[in-house]
Amino acid sequence: MSDTNDERTPSKRTVGTEQKQGFGLVGKDAGFIPTGNANVMSEGSSQNGHDRGGRRFVARTLVPLLVLAAILGGGFFWWTKLRPVQVTVNGTLQSVTVGTTIDQIKQDENIQTASGNYVSVSGNVLAEGGGHPYSVTINDKDTPYDEASVYKVSGGERISIGDGGDRTEPYTTETVNQAPRLLMEGNVGAINYISQWGSTTVKDVLTGQESGEQADGTVYQQGQDCIVTVKDVQPAGNKRLVALTFDDGPSQYTSQYLEILKAKGVKATFFCLGKEVDANPSAAKAIVDAGSQICSHSYDHPDLRNSDAQTVLDQLTSSFSSIENATGVKTTAFRPPYGSFTQKTWLSTQGVATVSVRWDIDTEDWRLPGAGRIVSNATTGVKPGSIILMHDGGGNRDQDVEALPQIIDTLQSQGYTFVTISELLASDDSIPSDIASCDATMPESAVWPDEIGE
Repeated sequence: MSDTNDERTPSKRTVGTEQKQGFGLVGKDAGFIPTGNANVMSEGSSQNGHDRGGRRFVARTLVPLLVLAAILGGGFFWWTKLRPVQVTVNGTLQSVTVGTTIDQIKQDENIQTASGNYVSVSGNVLAEGGGHPYSVTINDKDTPYDEASVYKVSGGERISIGDGGDRTEPYTTETVNQAPRLLMEGNVGAINYISQWGSTTVKDVLTGQESGEQADGTVYQQGQDCIVTVKDVQPAGNKRLVALTFDDGPSQYTSQYLEILKAKGVKATFFCLGKEVDANPSAAKAIVDAGSQICSHSYDHPDLRNSDAQTVLDQLTSSFSSIENATGVKTTAFRPPYGSFTQKTWLSTQGVATVSVRWDIDTEDWRLPGAGRIVSNATTGVKPGSIILMHDGGGNRDQDVEALPQIIDTLQSQGYTFVTISELLASDDSIPSDIASCDATMPESAVWPDEIGE
């Protein structure tokens, strides 16, 4: 009875379930399965089932994705590499593959072009045909060859291909400060004046590595040359104005001249030597007090053409200082001894002078030809704007004192008005007002030239 009960116990287990029985399992289909670890076997059996299901799911999902990726990749490759597009080449509509280069288009369309030259920095030909093989405009915009040669079309461009441009040799670049030059404008005239002050140019200078030539590059600050203009005074409206001038004073004759001028209601200009002003400061002051004008005639009358640069500068600055100390008048106008003042002597002034005054009527009073001859010389050939040369010092001036009233009367009878040099310059609209004042100075922003230009 007990044996029967023992045999029935395991047979009562429910089909499809798993229960522990000492050292075995009863499976759904296999009955009793002996094992050392029934629990592990049960879990393993369950995991294997999941793996098989997961692999089937991944396979079903991955294959369509791979197919889609292949389709998309192929489409992208076609769009970026193989898609046909239209471009206009030299006025003709063409169909090409997207990404086609200008070189390929030129070759496919058999476009013939002439190469440019290989040139120096200053433009001289170093090798004919050694330049760029062609030139290109894309959508009406000039495109540098270096860019055009690697350009790839995207479609819709208007492309023009023509003859090549020049190619410049390699070069080095140096940024320099270029001082202005001194230029002279005009050849003949009684007046020399600074019509334009100089300033520095800041620019790149290119030096060719093969040719050694130099050329200007980028200009960062555009300067200008200093210009001295040479001309005769031309009063506006051709007004009959004339200037009387006296050189080499002040002297013992100065007061006599001033008395005659006062009696006639006339003003004149006295070009005085600095050393004579120092010796006769009251006479110099009397000129200014009488309403006439005083300017420099150098300090002691050397020929400035043959003087070194420092002497030229000293002669002017010393005489200007002597005049200012004696009269309180600042002037930068002068008459060069012997009327000689060249481009070279202008360069030596360092900008301390602004107006050089010569003459167009010479009385030749220094010859002592007699009062009548002095009158004739002074009144012959006079025109509006004339400057008459007489002398105050430097010798016996009795003939000048005698001639002066007759000169004034004769020219006044011809409708002339006597004015100072400043007034005469101011009558010419082409002469700047600060220059006409005869006391202009070089602006602080200006730079004086260090060489003569042509």
